[in-house]
Amino acid sequence: MKTNSNNNQDKTPAKKELESIKSDMKPKRFLEVLSPSDCINFEPPADYILAGDCHLTRGNITVLGGAPGVGKSRAALGLAVAGAKGVDWMGYKVTQQFKTLIIQCENGMFRLKGEFTDIGEKLDDWVRITPPPTYGLAFDEIDFRLEVKKLIEDWKPGLVVIDPWNRTAQGDKQSDYRAALDGIQECLPEDTTQKPAVLIVHHLRKKSNDAQHKQGRDLLHELAGSYQIGSAARCVLALEAASTDTEDDRVVLTCCKNNDGREGDVSAWHRRNGLFMLCDEFDWDQFYEGAEPNRGINPAMVREALAGMAGEPRGQAVKRLVSNEVCKKSKAYTIIANHENIEEDKQGKLWWKE
Repeated sequence: MKTNSNNNQDKTPAKKELESIKSDMKPKRFLEVLSPSDCINFEPPADYILAGDCHLTRGNITVLGGAPGVGKSRAALGLAVAGAKGVDWMGYKVTQQFKTLIIQCENGMFRLKGEFTDIGEKLDDWVRITPPPTYGLAFDEIDFRLEVKKLIEDWKPGLVVIDPWNRTAQGDKQSDYRAALDGIQECLPEDTTQKPAVLIVHHLRKKSNDAQHKQGRDLLHELAGSYQIGSAARCVLALEAASTDTEDDRVVLTCCKNNDGREGDVSAWHRRNGLFMLCDEFDWDQFYEGAEPNRGINPAMVREALAGMAGEPRGQAVKRLVSNEVCKKSKAYTIIANHENIEEDKQGKLWWKE
């Protein structure tokens, strides 16, 4: 009894609190069964979609992939700023204000001081960020997961950013990725209405000098490591440098997967601390030079061909794209079916909406 008492006295308040949380944890519930009517009658929370056309949604994983140094961490911090201000992020509409918790081990206090100073916004009520943890992103350890779980319960963020993935998974095997993803899920609240969206910052594979430029949905296969990370995510975004010039601050953002909505247009941006700045004039032909024949479509050319369309039949819209040499006929139908600026009325006529 004396030994137990001494052990208890040696424990810090934080350690005691974690042990209390452990003892109160409910047994896992592995399955829930729904009827078709349950699915039809499901009403998503009003704040379910945080940004875009389901590009960022509560309870689901979005991956932001890119090469080292391209600006992934800055883009993720820019998303936190956009959530705090309720403004658009890199072309995606932010539907409401939300708080962000960034769990990262990339940037130390010197870098963080510079970034937040440059941003110049009052974000204390909206953003929390970790300096690099001593033991890394140890989602494989129960005490780390409990600490993250408590942070989320106390702060109640709409978004949790995990940066980077290669400090989360213990290796590149399928089992390593699965274990890390399961560890992240364990940190989220059991109440589905309280679950935050999760943004995982990840790396793209290193390109060889003679590799063709991947684009569109092909970029999904460029995520480094196991396919598990791309499979688990509902949405995957790829951030690429516009050129190899170290003085070029332009980046290109592509949605290469969006299970619950439209991918949307590829866009170009100037990298900044905080919100990135839109690059209005961008040489898409140069960027895609040497790309595979089935390359992405220049969004500016699509806009030029279809802007002003008012109540036209689908066939006429296809002719617009083909005659303006935007794409071939087969591709035109796909563009029209998925473009976020095209609306179809009850008579099947198409309208261009800015």
